[in-house]
Amino acid sequence: MHSALFLFMSFIGAAPAAEAPPRSLDPRVVIEEFAAQPDIVTPTGLAVDEQGRVLVAECHTHFRPPDYAGPPADRIRMLVDTDNDGRADRVTNFYEGGTATMNLAVYEDGSVFVATRMDIHRLSDRDSDGVSDDRKLIARLETAGNYPHNGLSGFAFDGLGNVYFGLGENLGADYRLIGADGTTLSGGGEGGSIYRCRPDGSQLVRLATGFWNPFHLCCDAFDRLFAVDNDPDSRPPCRLLHVVPGGDYGYRFRNGRKGVHPFTAWNGELPGTLPMTAGTGEAPSGVLAYDSDMLPEEFRGTLLVTSWGDHRIERFRLVPHGASFRATAEPVITGGENFRPVGIALAPDGSLFVSDWVDKSYELHGQGRVWHIRNRDGETLPRLRDARHSRHRPDRQAAIRRSIDNAKKQNARSGASPEQRLAVQVSQLTDIVLGKDSPAVRADALIGLARADHIAKVAKKIAERDASPDLRALATRLGVDDVATLGTLESDKEAEVRAEALRRLVDPHARPLLLKELADQDPFIAQAARSALARSTNLEERLQLTAAESAPIRLAAILLLRESSASPARAPLAKLLADPDATVRFAAVQWVAEAGLSEYREQIANGLASGATTRSLFEAYLAALERLDGRERKVKDEWSGEQYVLSLIENPDTAPAVRARALRTLRADHPALTIDLLTKLAAAPDLPTRVEAIRSLRERQEPEARDEIERLAADGQAPVELRAEAIVGITADTEKRRELLLALADTDDSHLRREALRSLRGAVLSASDRARLAALRPKEADHEMIGRLLGEAAQSRPPRTDGPGWAALISADGDPASGERIFFHPRGPACYRCHQMDGRGGSIGPELSVTPRALSPARLLESLLVPSKEIAPQFTSWTVIRHDGTTFSGIMLSEGPDGTRQYGTPDGQTITVRDADVAEVRTQPKSIMPDDLCVQMTPAELADLVAFLRGAK
Repeated sequence: MHSALFLFMSFIGAAPAAEAPPRSLDPRVVIEEFAAQPDIVTPTGLAVDEQGRVLVAECHTHFRPPDYAGPPADRIRMLVDTDNDGRADRVTNFYEGGTATMNLAVYEDGSVFVATRMDIHRLSDRDSDGVSDDRKLIARLETAGNYPHNGLSGFAFDGLGNVYFGLGENLGADYRLIGADGTTLSGGGEGGSIYRCRPDGSQLVRLATGFWNPFHLCCDAFDRLFAVDNDPDSRPPCRLLHVVPGGDYGYRFRNGRKGVHPFTAWNGELPGTLPMTAGTGEAPSGVLAYDSDMLPEEFRGTLLVTSWGDHRIERFRLVPHGASFRATAEPVITGGENFRPVGIALAPDGSLFVSDWVDKSYELHGQGRVWHIRNRDGETLPRLRDARHSRHRPDRQAAIRRSIDNAKKQNARSGASPEQRLAVQVSQLTDIVLGKDSPAVRADALIGLARADHIAKVAKKIAERDASPDLRALATRLGVDDVATLGTLESDKEAEVRAEALRRLVDPHARPLLLKELADQDPFIAQAARSALARSTNLEERLQLTAAESAPIRLAAILLLRESSASPARAPLAKLLADPDATVRFAAVQWVAEAGLSEYREQIANGLASGATTRSLFEAYLAALERLDGRERKVKDEWSGEQYVLSLIENPDTAPAVRARALRTLRADHPALTIDLLTKLAAAPDLPTRVEAIRSLRERQEPEARDEIERLAADGQAPVELRAEAIVGITADTEKRRELLLALADTDDSHLRREALRSLRGAVLSASDRARLAALRPKEADHEMIGRLLGEAAQSRPPRTDGPGWAALISADGDPASGERIFFHPRGPACYRCHQMDGRGGSIGPELSVTPRALSPARLLESLLVPSKEIAPQFTSWTVIRHDGTTFSGIMLSEGPDGTRQYGTPDGQTITVRDADVAEVRTQPKSIMPDDLCVQMTPAELADLVAFLRGAK
């Protein structure tokens, strides 16, 4: 054996420890090993050509150990099964070269696009011998960043032949991306981006930004672009994203890599950012839109995602959600610790191939596998003679391209001119578009007409009246120039169609409609309108829009103006920082902070001191001051703003409302919040400060804090509001406290009485205690609260799905102040354990300061009654099964660099587990929010809680 090969073979470790192979959760589908080490080691991207040959990027430069004896550069291996026994038996090198090769994909002409960390290039095998003999540079990255897998990656190709690829966050380093024609785009710190270019590397543009690491992309049957995006350190889950031109998906590396900064969004939380389609498993590395005919019908039209960190392949069924989509992860293939799927590709027969990194180590470890996924019986459906109608999308795309290309060629033996032959093909494609094939088949015919430059007439017909909204959206995107004259902009049309029409809107007379759409609650509609506004306005017109009466128009003007580095664009900033709309003020503050405009620091400080803020705006002011004051932080740390919050609390000149908000924002166990300080603040002259001080005291466990809470509750001279807040913090765990609560339950004030009755829930009551409670019935209007303590059955309730019935049950107006105490009451529904409200509470579930108020009363009530009906992607619940057999369910909160993950459980607790201890993780269709939450409350309590949530700001 050759000495170098012997050394390499010696380095390759043994096969992974005995472990069951990955399995299919669908009995009709099997997964089988196609190749393994030493034939393939440490594979990343994977592709399959039209001959069924599997091309795999074999990485030999990704965290290369000092004693690594493998090849000096990466390789692209070609794997072929020549005897049809299901395993590769011919393994050759298609190409050798490159560093940190991440991805590859076969283009429509058979060439292979390859992404390394620092370049995109295109390989061709001109003599068809299975070895690349031509390499063309498509784009190159110039940067000091060198982390192996947060640079360039990809790919997706649309029906028009455009090439899409991604760039990761690059650790925030400055960069220049240079296309083959010299087009140069630069950046640094804005997060990852997705780019588009022509197949020769020309016409390079940044399509969208705000990603962490969009490692892989795909186009679906209607040429919509999707990406999988890894999550920052403390902002799970990873994301499946619907990517639209000009989209901002919220992540900014310059604001800290963890992703929790006030100026960073992960699910469309901030002005101008777009939400995710779904949360995915950890480290999604490949995404594929399945549009073929081998796998069961349920796979068609779905997206398949490889999850490297969760050892599975997930399926996502897209459900329209406004102008975009929602989906939920459905595992279809699961494996053990040593199943680490990366690349995924479609084979000519409709089966799938998947590359497998195998080991959790990022260092090169000499192991690797390729898996084949097919239907169990191995049979394929017969393909149509006219492949333009095929259910296998690559076949029909190729057939349509060939028909158009052949028609355009000069052919001396044909009696017809190229124009005549092309007219025949256009007519046939038009018949398919207007015919009865599936929308996916008709879509490719429509794209073929666009490639032939004969789309306008038929696109207009489809956009106006086709039964398929997918086709109408595609037609509008591809070939309708006069969208203002069509019905696609009407408010009763599907949101995606409207969004595509807005993106193509160029008629200046349609400006009023465009401005109206800026206020749409659908972020994709508003973004499309903003994109049209960007095309149709100059700097002067945008400046004028900052004086519009409509807040959404002023907001759009800010978002467009802050993209300009020209000084005149900042002229309205002083006025916008004092805008009456909090969202507009937030966008202005963010602009000042991220641009480092220190001349506005005093106005920022005054805005903070005014107290007229929402919680998010309060945090924005603090973040802006930190940025403008040049406070440094380590790369892995996030801003907290605590130094500013403390100064507000300690400064006697701070406005009471600001001090109260500062207290609410600072965690109750902060070392600076001593019991003495909180006690002093609980006696402050203003009520807001006293209330927040008491709320902080009741979260503390020190005996001095509990004594102070009990003293305040029993103080008959104190305001009722303060006493009621104090009662919330009393537990009936001693005879003394139980006696205090029983005495308070016998007072004349209903607020004190009800809080005492709530605090008695769960207490061990003596016969004497029960007699005292029973004696309260004549004076207690709400008998159900007492009956609950005495163990009596509650009044009957409507079914949880009967929204009108529940609405009638709580038809009386609720008390928001009482509802707030119920929200934070540990013996009530305990919403605060998972949810934060205006700066106070837990961070496991959604923050509720704004969202409930935006919902209709019926929708808000439904969210309490049936919490699992609609779950936002980042709050997907997971069941974690450990190797020792123990299980728990919760929402993933964070992932640590040490191989640990933190989950939030339904009771508000956090559990940290090591990946090595986890046997399986499953998504759950239900919310972790209890289904019986409303049943646990009396109708009066539920009415109070709804009143509080409806008034949230």
